Amino acid sequence: MVPLARAQSDATPAKPVATSAAPAGQTYKPKAGETLDQVIAKTMPSSPLSNTILRRAFMEQNPKAILAGKVPKLRNGATLIVPDHDQLLRNVIASVTPAAMSGPADLSPRPVPSSPEERKRWVKYP
Repeated sequence: MVPLARAQSDATPAKPVATSAAPAGQTYKPKAGETLDQVIAKTMPSSPLSNTILRRAFMEQNPKAILAGKVPKLRNGATLIVPDHDQLLRNVIASVTPAAMSGPADLSPRPVPSSPEERKRWVKYP
């Protein structure tokens, strides 16, 4: 039987799990001629979010470093702040989740019309 103190010292520390996106507060210095889409591909390579969402997040995070336009351009020598990917995911999920689902949902069945006259109004054929 190994004493508890020794067992804890023999255990290897847990390694942090690698994420598919950059952590919050990370910066990236683009190379000359690099596009915003190339920066996104390097900093968030396996993000499930669309490039449109990621582009918008980069532009909101770096308004002075990115020139808005049909094709966003990076200012020469600018260092970009990489948006927090986890926060972006939470924002996207919150935007598509119905507000009614946040509280208790009324899942009770609706009453079914019982008369044949009421059932005729269910489906109308041309």
